[in-house]
Amino acid sequence: MIIIDSVNIYRYHLQLTSPIAWDRQARTHREGLLVCLSHGDDSGWGDIAPLPGFSAESLTEAQARAEVFAREILESPLGTLDLNAVKIPPSVRFGFELALYNLNAATRKQSPKETSTIACCGLIGHQDNQRIHLAHSLVNSDYRTIKLKVGRQSLEEDLNLVHTICGKYPAVEVRVDANRSWSIKTAKKFVRATQNLKLDYLEEPLKDKTELMELARNCNIPLALDETLREQDAEEYLKFADVRVLKPTLAGGIYTTLAHIEQALQENARCIISSSYESGVGILGLIELARKLPEEIHGLDTHKVFERDVFRAPLQLSGPKLQPEGSIENYNLDQSILRRVWHTKA
Repeated sequence: MIIIDSVNIYRYHLQLTSPIAWDRQARTHREGLLVCLSHGDDSGWGDIAPLPGFSAESLTEAQARAEVFAREILESPLGTLDLNAVKIPPSVRFGFELALYNLNAATRKQSPKETSTIACCGLIGHQDNQRIHLAHSLVNSDYRTIKLKVGRQSLEEDLNLVHTICGKYPAVEVRVDANRSWSIKTAKKFVRATQNLKLDYLEEPLKDKTELMELARNCNIPLALDETLREQDAEEYLKFADVRVLKPTLAGGIYTTLAHIEQALQENARCIISSSYESGVGILGLIELARKLPEEIHGLDTHKVFERDVFRAPLQLSGPKLQPEGSIENYNLDQSILRRVWHTKA
């Protein structure tokens, strides 16, 4: 049993290499919190990073709930604290569960094991200019799977993009994510127009999820669900999901994600671990989760969007294969870009 001696919460502000639209606003930076749980000389770090427009909780709300939960941790022996019995926002749960996981690893002081590489999908977002050129760059960097964000321009423009990339790079697996942009009529048009292409999957195509059954009956492309999986009636729609895209920061943490993976595997559905623009601390945790699904190509390409991360030295994650050099203990956090906002001892 580990007793937590102290809890520190830090705020970070990371500049993006180019603006990204979240919650219908062009953002130039990403904000979040790092939580550090300490036991003696050992520490475990976690990342709390609600994503604007996607997370129900704001960063301010996440910080307030994190401070309350930190007090609860200090008042309870870690071995008797049931995380599943505590109601906390998904991003806060992910951050604390990751910190506890890393603290347990630190206290065991096990020798580093050889870690497998994780295959990563290249991402081409809505905001990317010259998307054909970016696809060419990704292919030249040995990416073999590319995810295209569609739905913010005309269907004709989206179809032209998909056909062009599939035509130029027939060996590349193409994933298409419409982020619930289309009517059932538009989605059916897309499916008919791409029936001769071999797409890896079509993700969240419909504005109205209740029409998923109708689309599934008329779709030769595997369907993937993301946002739908985080809604109260998710169980009603799982049967239409050939692929389940899991975002632990948005979906409720590490153990919730592991339960989703177990259920999906029992139901012969694929699972993809996907990031939500977390800092390097969060990305390292997501890579560990992705190792539970070694055959898949995961959506962790967002690590490249920051001019500078929370570590003194970059993670050295590049290209389609991710293999960090050991665990988080191998990296030094850059305290100059972290602002401590809360601290208490047992």
